[in-house]
Amino acid sequence: MSAKPAQPGSRGGTAGLLASHSWLGLIASWVLFLVFLTGAMTMFKREVDLWEKAPDYLGSHNRAVASLDSVLAATRVPREVADPHIEVLLPGRMSAYYQVFLYDDAGDFYRATAFHPVTGAQLPDPEATGLGEFFEEFHKELYLPGGHYLVGVASLLMFLGLLTGLVLHWPKLSLSALFSPRWGKPRLRWLDLHNSLGVLALPFHLLMAFTGTVFSLTLLLNLLMVFGRLHGDDQPLRELLFAPPLPLEIAHAPTPSLSVDGLIREASQRLDMEPVRVSILHYGDRNAWLTVHGHGHGSLAQVGQASYRLDSGEPLRMLPPRGINALAHGNEVLHRLHYGDFGGVGLRLLYFLLAIATCVLIATGNLLWLEKRLSQRARPRGLRWVAGLSVGACGGGMLALATVLLAARTLPVAVPARMDWVIGAFAVPLLAACALGVLSARPRRDLSLLLRIAGALFLLLPLLDWAMFGRALLAALAAGDWAATTIELLCLALAAACIATVRWLRRDPIRAATLVRATPAAPESG
Repeated sequence: MSAKPAQPGSRGGTAGLLASHSWLGLIASWVLFLVFLTGAMTMFKREVDLWEKAPDYLGSHNRAVASLDSVLAATRVPREVADPHIEVLLPGRMSAYYQVFLYDDAGDFYRATAFHPVTGAQLPDPEATGLGEFFEEFHKELYLPGGHYLVGVASLLMFLGLLTGLVLHWPKLSLSALFSPRWGKPRLRWLDLHNSLGVLALPFHLLMAFTGTVFSLTLLLNLLMVFGRLHGDDQPLRELLFAPPLPLEIAHAPTPSLSVDGLIREASQRLDMEPVRVSILHYGDRNAWLTVHGHGHGSLAQVGQASYRLDSGEPLRMLPPRGINALAHGNEVLHRLHYGDFGGVGLRLLYFLLAIATCVLIATGNLLWLEKRLSQRARPRGLRWVAGLSVGACGGGMLALATVLLAARTLPVAVPARMDWVIGAFAVPLLAACALGVLSARPRRDLSLLLRIAGALFLLLPLLDWAMFGRALLAALAAGDWAATTIELLCLALAAACIATVRWLRRDPIRAATLVRATPAAPESG
């Protein structure tokens, strides 16, 4: 007796959860697809940088690294720079080469230069060949003003969508359902694939959604903490996250300095850490001082600092990795978990595959939602915009990734404003695909067309590499340098994903998969 009235309420609750899950995913899907797609490439940011600069870098893997002293000697400081401040990213975990950034702490001067990690020769302007940096910036903020807030909101919606999806599908799932999709039934095939990817990759999705929300909304959270708990004073928060500056003012008296490489080795041995970045304040001055930043050996995310006077080598401050405070340590842990840079190339490859699987999860969810509404007589308003943005983000995103890689490979470094052209090669196909999706009436056909073009371009990229510098690639492989070949293999994997999806779309014709309403036939006259 009591079970009967509970059924309508249960159905109503399930229907509400299903609607919430669908709309949460739909609202965030366009942003999330692009974020995960560029995030997948960010897993191999270092290899992308090396691939873009080929053939200059080919064969440099596992060879002796040029000294930082020689790099600094080749870094010219203009006379108008009153208080030189130099930041250097060392070759290794954070960079593929020496990246030297020169600032004027007494003015607004800024210059970036790059040096080969083996020969020490100055390379083309790093800002003209920054494809890896572009992927990371787009992943974090969509290359839009305030875009990190949009990414944060989308990550939060993804987190809520994961929870509602888990509540909906967990009781109905079994091992056979997860690993044996109903391949012979078109609509159920996509539904099973969507559910399987959502459940099997759930830990990864939860991790990305949580850390992405925290990173993207950190500024907002900090403001709330400062004005809500610290009464507008951000100094306690800054002291927790950053070491206070040393009280060494510029003396305006030049003096010779000790070997920077020797001080880096001393800091590495003393604090048992791997150096990744170097800061030099008051460079060339008597009061110049060096700070070595590094990651602790054998730790997930412990960072340390060692500061020295450059004229005498006197230690000024030692912050061992194991002495980091809980807040800064937690922030570093989240960062390394999000980017997977603590487990070698195998973990990064796993992250790449899971990110691409997430793109498939988003695309299948949108396709299922669209084609269910397209088969209904009473279609919701704005369906054309939903279809257009879905086609633009999914198909257009893959095409944009292919075209930006092609532009980075074919555009000479000497082209003025090269990175503007490279970024345009990503933005134009993406926006054009969104317009095509909105104006066209057949989203399935448009999606197939975009994926076919993207797949062809992904296949073309390795052929271009071997045609342009095949001998250098063979020599690099013989020397154990797989950086460029890794990107070529990723292109082949992306091409295979595009081609397989097109075959599935072609094999699964669904009725009424068009935005054009059929006009009723006129009655015949007697």
